[in-house]
Amino acid sequence: MEDLPNIDLIQALLENYMFDVDGAAAVTICDRDGFIIASESKEKGGQEAHLVIGAISAFLDVYIDRIKNEYKTQSNFFNITSMQNKKFAYCSMGPHCILTTIADPTTSNTELRIYSEYIAGKVELILDGFDNVSTDIPEIIRVLSIRKEGKLPKGQFTAKLILNGDFKVGKTSLIRRFVENKFSDAYISTIGVEISKKSVVMDEDTSINFVLWDIGGQIGSMAPYRQRFYEGASAAFIVIDRTRPNNLESVKKWYKDIKTSVSRNIPVVIVGNKSDLQEEIIISEEEIKVVAKQLGFHHILTSALTGENVNEAFLYIAYRFIEKA
Repeated sequence: MEDLPNIDLIQALLENYMFDVDGAAAVTICDRDGFIIASESKEKGGQEAHLVIGAISAFLDVYIDRIKNEYKTQSNFFNITSMQNKKFAYCSMGPHCILTTIADPTTSNTELRIYSEYIAGKVELILDGFDNVSTDIPEIIRVLSIRKEGKLPKGQFTAKLILNGDFKVGKTSLIRRFVENKFSDAYISTIGVEISKKSVVMDEDTSINFVLWDIGGQIGSMAPYRQRFYEGASAAFIVIDRTRPNNLESVKKWYKDIKTSVSRNIPVVIVGNKSDLQEEIIISEEEIKVVAKQLGFHHILTSALTGENVNEAFLYIAYRFIEKA
């Protein structure tokens, strides 16, 4: 990280975090040595704010060596420690930083985890030099954060997720980003279907084996074959390219295609891809939200290039699937 991080973006993320999570009192972003990069508190200024941030600093001084020893070279971790009448949650989603939150003890661990992992992941993108990172918190994160507390069902589960949408919207790139954490700008059209797999560990006793079906965008020529591609689907992404005129209109067409082949109701998410190309975006989030509401779907804005919100989209499906298991 030779360049200075965009502190304004990080600060906006932390402010949105404080606004969304009622029980959160304060949050900081520090580097792996405990140096605070940015912080935010419900108390704006004054002695109370300094006391809260001071409490986090004291916590970090005590726990930074423990965190280093416990997690060593791990880049991703989450833990909650209760001290007196507060919860301290610390989280990392990459090599650069640790996000620490002071929260009221009544704040659910699920809410703290979902938000912590989301915010920490966004900060990692900013610290990697991406300036086109959205500071808005997606509806899907709010939905995940209010799911019921308690242990997930134990076992290894398999979920078939289909990705459809017009050609060249980025379905294959989204899958590659999720499975391999890589991006390629070389484009080869998917003919028919490509199948990928990835296992996601939900907790120590629960994992989901995703089978990802990348459905070719040739809706006319492949129609006779798609029914067997769709059979047994647990969920679906309908992917659109936000830089392409009228591409949102394809959502209803693809949903009709799914319903023709899948008799039961399955979770469907509209994925607005290529959101990093801010100067080229034609389809706004509000427009996507209108269509999603009409069809009873959730939506999320992603960038296969940067990885923004890609894991969150798949995580949402993982939780929706496991709730029914």
